[in-house]
Amino acid sequence: MFKQILLAALMTFGLLAQASATEKGPYEVVADTTQELVKVIEEARSYVDKDPERFTNEVRRIMDDVVDFQSFARGIMGKYGSRGYYQSLKTDAERALFRERVIRFTNNFKDGLINTYAKGLLGFNGNRIEVLPLADDVDLSGSVGVRQDIYGERAKPYQVLYTVRQGSDGSWKLRNVVIEGLNLGRIYQNQFDAAVKQYNGDIDKVIANWTVAPREVMEEQAAK
Repeated sequence: MFKQILLAALMTFGLLAQASATEKGPYEVVADTTQELVKVIEEARSYVDKDPERFTNEVRRIMDDVVDFQSFARGIMGKYGSRGYYQSLKTDAERALFRERVIRFTNNFKDGLINTYAKGLLGFNGNRIEVLPLADDVDLSGSVGVRQDIYGERAKPYQVLYTVRQGSDGSWKLRNVVIEGLNLGRIYQNQFDAAVKQYNGDIDKVIANWTVAPREVMEEQAAK
């Protein structure tokens, strides 16, 4: 069942922009998107076997609008994507290399995420999904957690928490997702840290060889 929950959460992760608009708050964005999920997936089933690239490109277009890929990627890079590390650099060349690495990793991370999860979206068969309203006193000045309950074979629903934050243009963008306590951002951060050790601190090699952890890896960690 965890695989189904993971797929449901990733659908909202990937398709959040279906309802994205600057006048909508974090709850409305997630809730409206949830209502659109089945329609989006059903439409894709009619053509994906013959034209899978069309579906992947559609996922890419949607995610580009709503996921703050660069902030997400810099968080995964840890020290090597942090503002403090950038400010500690002494030369223009070092700072230029920092910016170039962030851009390269962001692009690799985005491509891997989209390609990996676009393949898994069609595996969701449609459980009942409920988005919980935000508390009346929630602070909208920073990151906001929007909870989604997904009902399956057990009495207690599976919980998914989306972290969204408002950008300077007023739109709410996704920064992270936690599925039943499984923090996807932290998984990727641990993966990046392990790669830094594997390549003896060569960040360029880490970026060049980056692949998004498959669902099987996340399921294995969830079972621990």
